[in-house]
Order: sequence, then structure tokens, then C-alpha cells
Amino acid sequence: MLITISTPNLGTEYKQLIEATYEQSTSTHVVFVGDGVYAPALNSAFFEQLANSAANTVKSTVASPVESTTKNSVEDKPTLNLSFLSTDAATRGANLPEHVNPISHKELAAISAKYQHWIPLS
Repeated sequence: MLITISTPNLGTEYKQLIEATYEQSTSTHVVFVGDGVYAPALNSAFFEQLANSAANTVKSTVASPVESTTKNSVEDKPTLNLSFLSTDAATRGANLPEHVNPISHKELAAISAKYQHWIPLS
């Protein structure tokens, strides 16, 4: 699932949608575009918690040899990617946390082509 965020302020309903999407989808990519590049700083606690949750999920899925035949492998767990359009951030002078990755327009096009389902939040 691709979620594009073009608004700096995220209400509770947007945060709940992002959390639910991450929990229900095997792969979620959040891209901050336009004025949305301010969202990670303005909602830093939320995105840090989400990024930490994703990191902890991957770490906790390392199975012991006895459990290696179970379905709970790293590939089965949801993944989360947080990115921002680097030209939008540079134009706006936005400072973004280290856990959010810069991407180019070309990379955004590739990410967009990868996902069948998109959710724009503006």
C-alpha cells in the first residue's frame, strides 16, 4: 500500500488509518510530498513510534531452529518504509528525521508503479 501525505498536520483519523494500513498490509510505503514534508517533524512522536514498531516486529520474528517450520517468518511480517521527496524538502527547508529516507521524482515513480493501492492524505 502506498500512502502519500501532502499535508503537514495529521489528525487522529489519518494516524489511525496509517497504523491500520501498516498492521493489515504486508508492505506499506509512506511518502511525504509537498507541504507533507513537514509532517514527520510536526508528528515526530507518532512516526518514531511507528518506525520503532516496524523495527521491533522484524527483530522479534527471528525464529529459532525449532520454530523455523512455522509460518512466522520475516517475510510474513509487515514492512514499513518512510520516504520524502527530496526536492520538496529542499525547497521548503524542512528538516526530516534520520528514519525517513530521501527519494527523487524517479524513485517516487518507481514506488508508485510497485503498488496497486494508493491512499492520498491531504
